[in-house]
Amino acid sequence: MEYDVLVVITAKDFPRLSGLYDRLLEMLECRRVYFVGNKEVGRLVEESGISGKCGWIDEDSIIAFDDVHELMKKRLADLLNGRDLPRGVTGWYYQQFLKMQYARICEDTYYMVWDGDTIPCRRINMIQEGSGKPYFDMKTELHEGYFETLSKIVPGLRKVVSRSFISEHMLIDTGIMKEMLSVIEGNNDIDGKRFWEKILNAIPEDKIQESYFSEFETYGSFCAVRHMEAYALREWHSFRLGGEFFDPETITDRDFSWLGRDFDAISFEKGHVIREDHKNLFDNPQYQEKLSARQMLESIQDLFNGGYTEVWGDKK
Repeated sequence: MEYDVLVVITAKDFPRLSGLYDRLLEMLECRRVYFVGNKEVGRLVEESGISGKCGWIDEDSIIAFDDVHELMKKRLADLLNGRDLPRGVTGWYYQQFLKMQYARICEDTYYMVWDGDTIPCRRINMIQEGSGKPYFDMKTELHEGYFETLSKIVPGLRKVVSRSFISEHMLIDTGIMKEMLSVIEGNNDIDGKRFWEKILNAIPEDKIQESYFSEFETYGSFCAVRHMEAYALREWHSFRLGGEFFDPETITDRDFSWLGRDFDAISFEKGHVIREDHKNLFDNPQYQEKLSARQMLESIQDLFNGGYTEVWGDKK
């Protein structure tokens, strides 16, 4: 099965992990990786030296940012009270809409979306052996607001799977995504013509800035209700705290090999920095010889107040 990978990213974020993006080409069983962003992203991709398998797609050729931004400003006009709306507020929703709208220009049966702050630790096969079904990679995360919105945009849709579809990536069935977009656009109870207009108009004004929509939870739930046989479910483990223990400039192949025994991927989220008491911990060869990455993370992650907790299905 051939498919392309989309990485929606900003020009500000691209340089942070550009030295590691070769691993996308090496570890994802895809035909080509496309970075989706503005023209500055295109220039950075061209100058990065990444092999010829990578390309760039102008985000405005999928959905114009300014169109989404204008609607956001209208929805938040009362709260803004004449102030300008930061582009980042729109950007959080916009990057999700790009991943969805791409289905309408994709010529393949599937395409994958992959988070730009995440790097695979080992080779990722997205197709289940035997059945030939693509995988939904599941994690443990819950945000009630996502499901409030999806129940409005697709009446009758609800959370039906105990785990979360949010896993830093997703292999999307082009036909099913196009079907879902048409269903959303056919909902005459919500103002707007295009799917993204209806999504934004479905979110209460005072909730828009609280991240009240997830493309992954919406698409995953849509498949679970209307196309339950289309995907196989699989447990997925990513080291979400990667940026607090590893420097993307110095992480080594040895580190990735060690991490890859327990983790599928590692994330370097914006704002993460290596604290003084985190230095020479996970990237210490002596510790790596004696302990697994899972053992080390399980021993410390409860110390992080309010942080995401990685859970293994075999844990009693």
